[in-house]
Amino acid sequence: MVSLARIARVLQSLARSGWMLRGVSGSVAETVADHSFLTALVCIDIVERIGRHGDVGRVLLYSILHDIGEAFTGDIARGVGRELGELKRGVELKLVEEGVDSVIARRIYREYVEQSSFEAKLARLCNYIATYLTGLQYKSMGYRVSDIIENTYREIQKLSVEMNLHSVVKQYIEEESRE
Repeated sequence: MVSLARIARVLQSLARSGWMLRGVSGSVAETVADHSFLTALVCIDIVERIGRHGDVGRVLLYSILHDIGEAFTGDIARGVGRELGELKRGVELKLVEEGVDSVIARRIYREYVEQSSFEAKLARLCNYIATYLTGLQYKSMGYRVSDIIENTYREIQKLSVEMNLHSVVKQYIEEESRE
């Protein structure tokens, strides 16, 4: 069994593969831990804007823990992950359930993977928003990441409409994109 502190250290050094595959150097590329932190902060912003707070603590737990499976598998590029689909999710879930010593983390991770609550879905939405904002930053630096930006934006639109949060999310992205 592995502690959460050890998992955090692994994720702090694990660059996200999508950026690396598009030429973002390892010294510049966001790590999985960087991404999870940004996702958590985006979640706070969005929860405040929607005014329906639900369980903010749970949203934050989902956002912080949503990628802990990658401590065991590495960051699998999105296209490969999409092709693997349920197999990828199942393998990561099994490795987390067998390898993480925190009962809380295992439960939260399973709930996130299963998308079993509004809070889990909101964390997924914020995950996409965080990726989108990072993509805009890399694009402004001259990296060719338009495909990630476009694909992620489509996911944001789809999920925000499903959750009836489209106008809030659209306004948030517009504001954050101006900076």
